[in-house]
Amino acid sequence: MIRVTTSITVAFLICTSVLHVQAQKVAEKRDTVIYNKPTVSVVAMRPMSAASDQTFRSADLALLPRTSTQDLLRIVPGLVIAQHAGGGKAEQIFLRGFDADHGTDVNINVDGAPVNMVSHGHGQGYADMHFIIPELVDRVDVVKGPYFAQYGDLTTAGAITLHLADTLSQNVAKMEGGLYGFYRGLALASTSLDATRAYVGAEVLSSRGFFERPQGMQKLNLIGKTYTPIARNTVVTGSAMYFSSSWDASGQIPERAVQEGLITRYGSIDPNEGGNTQRATFQVALETQTTDPLTVKASFTDYRFQLFSNFTFFLNDSVRGDMIEQTDDRQVLTLKAQKSLSSTIGSVGSITLIGANVRYDDVTAALYHDSVRTRISTTRANNVRQLNLGIYGQQTFFFGDLSVVLGLRGDYFSFNVKDITSTVGAPQGSTTTFLFSPKATVTYTVDENAVLFLNSGFGFHSNDARVAVSVPNSTTIPRAFGSEIGARWADQVIAVSAAAWMLDLESEFVWIGDEGTTEQSGRSRRVGVDLEARYQTTSWLTVGGNATFSRGRMRDEQDGQNYIPLAPSVTVTSFAVFTLPWMTAALRLRHVDSRPANEFNTVTAAGYSVFDVNASIPISKKISVSLQCENLFNTQWRESQFDTQSRLKNEATSVSEIHYTPGTPLSIRVGISMQGW
Repeated sequence: MIRVTTSITVAFLICTSVLHVQAQKVAEKRDTVIYNKPTVSVVAMRPMSAASDQTFRSADLALLPRTSTQDLLRIVPGLVIAQHAGGGKAEQIFLRGFDADHGTDVNINVDGAPVNMVSHGHGQGYADMHFIIPELVDRVDVVKGPYFAQYGDLTTAGAITLHLADTLSQNVAKMEGGLYGFYRGLALASTSLDATRAYVGAEVLSSRGFFERPQGMQKLNLIGKTYTPIARNTVVTGSAMYFSSSWDASGQIPERAVQEGLITRYGSIDPNEGGNTQRATFQVALETQTTDPLTVKASFTDYRFQLFSNFTFFLNDSVRGDMIEQTDDRQVLTLKAQKSLSSTIGSVGSITLIGANVRYDDVTAALYHDSVRTRISTTRANNVRQLNLGIYGQQTFFFGDLSVVLGLRGDYFSFNVKDITSTVGAPQGSTTTFLFSPKATVTYTVDENAVLFLNSGFGFHSNDARVAVSVPNSTTIPRAFGSEIGARWADQVIAVSAAAWMLDLESEFVWIGDEGTTEQSGRSRRVGVDLEARYQTTSWLTVGGNATFSRGRMRDEQDGQNYIPLAPSVTVTSFAVFTLPWMTAALRLRHVDSRPANEFNTVTAAGYSVFDVNASIPISKKISVSLQCENLFNTQWRESQFDTQSRLKNEATSVSEIHYTPGTPLSIRVGISMQGW
């Protein structure tokens, strides 16, 4: 039975009297646009469910820390992220009872260009968002569950779309500095030429980190974006983004090494972990801003990745150690087109949505055994060519207060894997598969404040190409089925929602990138409840929070041996925002409950509760000062945890226990920003 401790419950209730997200009218929450017809008004709604599909706009995002784009994801109810490799590696993501690793079951894109990397050298769906300048994120759209036809691969738990600003109203310059050698600089400048508006931006970041071994995080982001009206209600946008980073890492340390005094909690066993990555992304989009919009988007990404890790230390090689090196070089091409058509049939309003998408990845991924970042042998190396063709249709009918959305999506996958090591048993070959995924949503507007929702749909669990060619059968792409029921109520002051959901997976295949092997588990079921509450108590204080409760089990295993490791069962986020003439400040609580670290629940991943504070103080019309404080009470917590079998250099036998990366201690950063320069 899922329980929240008394102290956290009290904190949630108190902080649910502390958070700014302006409660919006129901029409605003549904993002409606009314199109007047002779006898009927057709309402174009975003796909909606009680627990998801919220749109977080710039007014909400402005109140959150902007050190990284990953910070912005924490506004998604129930989403937890964790870093465990020096700040340069993609974060580990938890959502709806999934340990989604670095993005396996959560689809993330920016302006339509994919963030996730399929069949990645480290893990399926690897989603590194460090290439996005956080100040440019104008809106975050959230979808949970496999209910909507627009979203295909990697959308088992949900999908997140980050929209970057098309134009800038003024130039921006910002400098930030803080504890542990943190420095960050940002410059954004805009211009115009005839009807075209454009901006360029640069972000540089350097951080030593709070570990005993300096992390040496170095990051550079560059962006240029244009916005050109080419005809009435028709706009073309184009963008180019470049990203480069390098870092060292202290890795995941064994609990026993700290308890025995071999290292401190901020020490390391192998001081040579770390990595580097580069990415260049080019995008172009054509959009018609009419009652029946057409959108066409294309992107090209060139990507390089190299990661050095050591999770088991001297388990396999007692002399040189177990360091591994993972590499990924790829090019990604995408194209997506979508058209909306509104009509009326008697008294029934109708919106038809049709679309198609293409994604092609050309990948060279490899796994090496290293020592002190020097290659000793090749474990796996593959050329992967992966193609995904998707086509979808969605029909919405409006029967007065009742709307019905019926969707159907088809996905074709082609996997071609070539082994370039001549290793016996290495994954190689080719296979194809096609899946239909029907979906349905029913909403009922009770009154101007309340809406009821019922969602259901089929999807699939994304698979690595090396897995697909190793098990070419009907479960190459395992099916997923989800359902959800819930309600929302909102007025100008209060907004609340509740949803109960269920998600079944036919099977879960995993490519173990750290070992170059395939792991398969059977059927799984996840059930849960999502709750939200927001209350604008006064003109200067808004409070609120969300809590998620979930339970996941493997259905083909015996009781007591069927836990889904590391997936949080309880998460709580609560924050309060004070909007005063001389300051805007926000207080946030992040809580994750303790949960099983393995299938047998014999090892526990410890939960945590962390408070953060951020504030902005205007000095003049153009200049403001910011303060960010993470882990206000300097709590000792573990950001990421794994049940790992390892052996230290002087140990005779191996030990299986919790290995963890410590969470950030008290961290303070101060910044100054100038606008309109």
